Amino acid sequence: MTIEEIAAVAEIINAAAVTLTLLGLIVTIRQNTRSQKAMAVDSLAAAIAAINVPATQSPALGSALTSAVNDWASATRDERIMAHYFLFSFFKLHESAWYQQKAGILDASQWQGWEKGLRKYYHTKGVREVWWPNRRHAYSAEFQAFLAGTTPPDEIGSLAAIFDHSPAPVAPSPVATRAPAAGGNTISASAGA
Repeated sequence: MTIEEIAAVAEIINAAAVTLTLLGLIVTIRQNTRSQKAMAVDSLAAAIAAINVPATQSPALGSALTSAVNDWASATRDERIMAHYFLFSFFKLHESAWYQQKAGILDASQWQGWEKGLRKYYHTKGVREVWWPNRRHAYSAEFQAFLAGTTPPDEIGSLAAIFDHSPAPVAPSPVATRAPAAGGNTISASAGA
């Protein structure tokens, strides 16, 4: 074998090694990207839970938020203060989720729930008329433009509908009766059937 032939074989081996290295790198990057996406989604879930924990410890936050978003002027000063800090964190978190969705980190199906909740709060009277006009500049111009182009969601009810809900009276369930069947066996029949 000549030196030229040995050099050609070495080049082929080198090219194969480079190709295998690149394939390994591609696989590693894809796995890393999936892992980072999962961490970003987990981070968002943890953050939304963290801003809701105070409401579980004090129902006053839920009441304050309900009052303030429905009618900022009718809420007490203390209710407006509590609502402000929740809303500021809520909108900052949703701005982050919006950017992650735009970057392809948050899947469209995951973004749907985030977006509906965001639109629900954004389109409440208290937020639209008082809170947002006074705090919108704390958010990016792109995010402001996105919100301005949205409509209220129909799929999500109000907090008052949840917090002030009185269950409807439960209709009595049909009473099963036992009647003898032909041949001495018994069968079930519903009353009124």
